[in-house]
Amino acid sequence: MAPWAVLRAVPDSFRDCLTRRPADPPLDPMRARRQHQGYRALLESGGFSTRLLPADEAHPDCCFIEDTAVLVGEAALATRPGHASRRGEVAPVAAALAAILPVRVMESPATLDGGDVLRVGQRLFVGESERTNAAGREALARFAAPYGFAMVAVPITGVLHLKSAATALDESTVLVFPGAVSPDAFAGLRVVAAEGDDPEAANVVRLPDTRILVAAHLPQSAAAVHAAGFTPVPCEVSELARADGGLTCLSIRRRAGLATAGP
Repeated sequence: MAPWAVLRAVPDSFRDCLTRRPADPPLDPMRARRQHQGYRALLESGGFSTRLLPADEAHPDCCFIEDTAVLVGEAALATRPGHASRRGEVAPVAAALAAILPVRVMESPATLDGGDVLRVGQRLFVGESERTNAAGREALARFAAPYGFAMVAVPITGVLHLKSAATALDESTVLVFPGAVSPDAFAGLRVVAAEGDDPEAANVVRLPDTRILVAAHLPQSAAAVHAAGFTPVPCEVSELARADGGLTCLSIRRRAGLATAGP
């Protein structure tokens, strides 16, 4: 199966997104929508086929679709997001994924945001965040074990999700913001440090053609990716970032048929 990605449109209610700090000036749904469209175009230019699910005005954060499901092996786990207001986002995404592959639904008391799950090779690194609890990590571990994946819990500091500060450049290399995630968590992997003072510089998306999508408003991200031997592709997501969203948050991706990557 060719690489694919599922996205969800930006609602007008985006202005009311959950944010760790009040957005000043207020969030701009139209600007976010234009950036989201540019993001989708870059995913497609890099080798993903995409499907866009409709926005849900009752859920301002619905464009941050990554938190609602985790793909493992040949199946998906529909999550139970840590913030109760986001749980209504899950069912439509699960229904869309169920047309492609088997879907299992996470049950209470487990909570897990997909933004806390970083797959590198056969390991799932899972953030110990406020949104993902021990029961959620254990539920994911049980789900993933039959597919040969091991789960590694990772402490994080000062960020919403693990992938707010750590993402994969290929199957053996991770980009990490050391102030939020200890490089020691990724034993046996090549660790590349993102410089500067914004953890989101370590939030990138691997494209099927091996290039790396980076946030255009964080030039230190492109610099780290280039220094590691990869080709960065800038993507404008500054308005989405003001809502605590990163590049990975905006899609659920399956890289079947991914070309060999590496420096």
